This record gives sequence, C-alpha cells and structure tokens, in this order.
Amino acid sequence: MKKNIYNRWLCFVACVLLTVIFLSCSENEGNFPIITPTYEVDRSNMFGVQEQPQLGGTIGGRPDNGVTPQLVADMSGALGAKSFRMTVYLSWVFEHDDDGNLVFKEDNLQRFKNFEAQLREKGIRNIMLCNPAYMYPFGYARSHWKAVPKPGTELYIKFLRQIEDSYKKLAEAFPDVTQFEVGNELNAPNGINLCKEGFKGGATAEENAPFIFSTNEQALVTADICYYANRGVKAANPDAKVVSPGLYMVDTQETKSYLNDIYEHILSGKLPSTSVENGNRELPADTDPSHYFEYLNWHPYIHEGHTLSWLAMNESLYQIAVDHGDAGRKIIISEFGYFDSYLERREELIADVCVPAILALTERLQTIESVYFFRMFNWTSAGNDVAVAEQTYGIFDSPVQPLGVRPKPVAVSLFFHFNGVEADPTPLYEYMK
Repeated sequence: MKKNIYNRWLCFVACVLLTVIFLSCSENEGNFPIITPTYEVDRSNMFGVQEQPQLGGTIGGRPDNGVTPQLVADMSGALGAKSFRMTVYLSWVFEHDDDGNLVFKEDNLQRFKNFEAQLREKGIRNIMLCNPAYMYPFGYARSHWKAVPKPGTELYIKFLRQIEDSYKKLAEAFPDVTQFEVGNELNAPNGINLCKEGFKGGATAEENAPFIFSTNEQALVTADICYYANRGVKAANPDAKVVSPGLYMVDTQETKSYLNDIYEHILSGKLPSTSVENGNRELPADTDPSHYFEYLNWHPYIHEGHTLSWLAMNESLYQIAVDHGDAGRKIIISEFGYFDSYLERREELIADVCVPAILALTERLQTIESVYFFRMFNWTSAGNDVAVAEQTYGIFDSPVQPLGVRPKPVAVSLFFHFNGVEADPTPLYEYMK
C-alpha cells in the first residue's frame, strides 16, 4: 500500500511542478510589482511545522493521546522540516516568588529545553518561540487571562516592563533560539486574544462590549508589546529577532486597518508608552520599526486553490509596510494550512493546491523567509465545542485514528517539494498502522 502511495505521488509532484510554472507566469499580471528584499533573506529554513505535544507537568495544551515530544520530533525529521514554531505561554514557564520577582518554573523550563534538543537532533535548525498570552504584574488580580491593563496607567507600564523582563530571561534560557513571536492574532475580534480589564469569560457579548479594544487600541498595545519584548530579547541576545504577532485575517479590511495603525503608532513619535515625570520620558520616543519587530507576520489561510485576489490580499498587507517607508521588511507566515473535515476528496484537493499556493505567494512576496504549517496532527479529541474543520488541519492523522500516524496526501506533496522528487518518503510511514 505504502509503495503504491509513493509511486502515485511521484507522478503527482511532476504534474505540480509543471502546473506551478504556468501559474507563476500567468498570475503576475495585475498585481503590485514584485518587491525585492532590502534585508538579507534566508530561505534555507522555509519549511516550518508546529504542534503542541503532551509535555507533562503543569504545561497546558490539549493534543490527542500519543502526541509525544518524541513523535513530533520524529515526524518533523521525516518531513525534512527545518523550522519549528514552539508554543511557550509565559505562565507555563514563569511564576512570581514571594518577593514579586519573576522566576522560572524550572521543571517546566527543562521540559521545553528537552523538547528543543529532540527537535534539533531530528534536523530542525530554526526554532521560533511563540507566546500567545501575557502575565499580570505581581500582586494584581485581573478579570480574564487575556486582559491587559488600561494603556496610559502605571499598571500598564509595569505590565510592559514585565514583558521586557520575561523576554530577557527567555532569550537567556534559550540561547540557540533566534526568533521570538511575541503574540498571536492580537487583532482577533470580541476580545478573543486581547481584552480590557473587566472582560469576563462567560459574560454576554453585551456585558463584555465595554471591555473590547478598538482596532486602533489593539494596534497600540501590540506595538508596545513588541517594543518591550524586543528590548528584552536584545538585552540577552543581540542576534535574536522579534517576529510580530501573527495577523488574524478573517476580516481583511480590519486586518489592514490594524497593521496600518501599528505603523501609524510607531511613526507618531508617541511610542513606546513609558513613565513620564515632569514632562520627561523615561524612554525616548522611537519611530524605527526595526526596534519593534524584525519580521512582519500573518496567517493567510485558504480553503481552496489560490487565486489572484488571495495573492493581491497578501500583497496589500505588505504594501502597508511599503507605504510607511518599510519596503523590504522580512515576513514570517507563522500559520498556514487547510482543513479537510475528514473527507477524502478534501485531502486530495489540498494536496493538489498547497504547493502551488506556497510557490505563488513566495514568488510574489520575495521577503517571505519561512512558512509554518498548522498543524502536524489532527485533533480528534477536541470535543463537540470545536468544529470538525478545526479538528482536521493536521497533515498527518492522529495517533488515535484507525490507521495511526498516516501521512495525508498533502504531507507527501510537501515532502517531495521541499526534499526533491528523488527523496525517500519511507520515514513518513514509520508510525502508520
């Protein structure tokens, strides 16, 4: 069976290569001019993946049973991936001691270090740490774990200083990690990932409405977070880079407004937010985007074959950087993928359209350095409150499914694209029943 799948996909890949040549020629018309990089772009780590394994201890995450760190490392190596997006919530590795100092949860920290070593042993060269949420300063309660203090307040400045301290300590603890994604989809609607103090889980939308940030407010908080995180990272490792939080992209116009507002705040001469005494800022105003982030980042999910309008949407986001004097800024795509809803026809479609979409996008936006696929395995144990589509972004079946860790057609397609048509795909089937 495995040999037949292998032969089928050797033929498929040859067809894909011919298709992409045609698409890349025909889809250049009518779009923004190709913007060549003005920064050095290293695409040797282009192929990235992500999965949150069961790390144990007090570390969260809810993968299916059997999704162990070793399995994730083994399948990363089997795919030939070179980059890995490792989710590390600050609260998983930090706590406050009795004096209010931020200290590591040493057992949890070691679990992540062990996972990092397993990934590197299997060929992962570039690990990007992603933190999707932030801790409150010592001694302060908050209404929701995604809430942040009101900008302009003393507590908000303490919150930002703690972010700086957190990232300094993280960069010290992971000296070989050179990319830090300092948030995730902070522009998501309805307070999903960023909300004001007073927002409460379980409250009605009407009750929480006063505690939802506007797009402009989201952008201000995001810019501040990036600036202070970058200060912390650079204090520990001047060579490490900050990746801006991935953009939530369901509402394209809102996403463009959010990114535009981030740049407007940076260039306003009013950031970073800082303590002011007698009219004197503790930190000077800084209008250099590079002091906030080195990489732009967004999540351009697509459910069918790519289109000119999809390419134009991505280009329009980058055009915002260009319009603000930031042409050539490098890009990370920290989430990209497709759901199949457990349908074979969807699996086949995804295998057909995935590689052409990547090639078309990276041709049009030549500053893209890495694309991370969300996610490695299906999440079949998500529960009824999670849509079937959300359960099936995996490029492999879950270990608990009938065939075990079966590579879906898209996994094989990606394998041959990134490793060459002569590469041996046998390791992809190591855990298949």
